[in-house]
Amino acid sequence: MNQAIQFIDRAEFDEQTQLLTFYAQVSGLMVECIVNTQSLLISDMTAAKQHFESLRFDYEELAEQLIEDEEYNSAGQIEIKALI
Repeated sequence: MNQAIQFIDRAEFDEQTQLLTFYAQVSGLMVECIVNTQSLLISDMTAAKQHFESLRFDYEELAEQLIEDEEYNSAGQIEIKALI
């Protein structure tokens, strides 16, 4: 585990865009990690949080690898495919 990357205990869900967002602190900078949940048919924040919590370590591991590989999108976010 990279000590320069810490995951914040915070997740948000935008029902309109179907994006689940969680956050990493990378060398003091906040980075948004986004998951498009459209394929999962998640309809509200409660379901989104349940999904995220059940796979949290997997999502964080994927995000950590993408951050280390500097795979940021044009908005400076890390995009992660939804896990089933």
